[in-house]
Amino acid sequence: MNAARIFPRMGRDLWRVPIAKRFALLTDQQLARAPSDLRLGASPTGGVYDVPGWPEDKPLAIGWSSKPRMYPPGDMLLVAPIAALYHYTGLSFSAACRMLIGWFIVLAHVALFYFFLMFFEGNSRGVDWLACFFAYGQIMYWTLQGFYDVAAIVPLILCARYLAERRGLAAAVAYCVGAFLHFRVFFQAPWALLAAGLIVRKRSWRDLSWRTWVALFIAAALACASLYVFCLDWPALAEVAITNPLRTASDVQEKAIAWNYQIVLVACGLALLTSRAWFDLISLAWLGLVTFSLREFYAWHLLISMSWIAAPTQTPTVRAVRIAFLLSVVGIVFTDSFAPNWLWMLYH
Repeated sequence: MNAARIFPRMGRDLWRVPIAKRFALLTDQQLARAPSDLRLGASPTGGVYDVPGWPEDKPLAIGWSSKPRMYPPGDMLLVAPIAALYHYTGLSFSAACRMLIGWFIVLAHVALFYFFLMFFEGNSRGVDWLACFFAYGQIMYWTLQGFYDVAAIVPLILCARYLAERRGLAAAVAYCVGAFLHFRVFFQAPWALLAAGLIVRKRSWRDLSWRTWVALFIAAALACASLYVFCLDWPALAEVAITNPLRTASDVQEKAIAWNYQIVLVACGLALLTSRAWFDLISLAWLGLVTFSLREFYAWHLLISMSWIAAPTQTPTVRAVRIAFLLSVVGIVFTDSFAPNWLWMLYH
């Protein structure tokens, strides 16, 4: 919300210059005059900053202020109405935060609606219900923690549906919308490549209506905006502290985590290879490459990839592999209580 407020002042510098280097923290005297819900600060990773010309009772309270903004512009558009309401009315900071959480809960249930709609189009089994419990628990837990990531699940699930229907143009548009909302949509980059392949194979440009041209223009604009901001962010992304246990593996426990994760990748890959699920095999290989390459890797980073579970498939084994992979990552790498470690992979 506060990134949306400061964007008109900073422009593209929002993704190049940390807030801490652009604005000064409030002095003790200024903070004492601020509303009580702002005196606690933004978060341990940020602070409350003085922006010249802004109302004294509504300074800039923002987290991760030592880094440039590491999200595409779509997240600010998503909360812009609440940001404007907070900035220009008497709405308090705590009330605005409650509105944001409420809005994210609505988005989470829209995502869950599309997830369940896609997931149960085929015949359901007992394990499918367990998978849905896992997905619901993860989505709602992180949404209530304040993460907006689930908003990008909706366009990704639509992208998966359109790919199954061999509608390359529609899939590409949906994917670009997702990429405009969150960079972690790039975790499913093979979906965009498949959409492009379908467009070329069908030569879809031969019979385009004006509505399709408008949709394509919007998709191209969203994709360019996301990639441009990603390029602006790249220098900062390349310098963040390494927290990924798969990449450091500096002690016995982290080495065990990396080894177990590799076992899961190989086992899932062999199962997909046996099923001749080539697209899922490529998606799995890309996710493996990405997760080993990330400098920062936390449990919520795979939240958007939950959409892969709901992607259409005619093979029960493929769906089971998707569930097993995501469940294993959350359970093994992050020891999440929603996905306990498998007994044969204990490393404590």
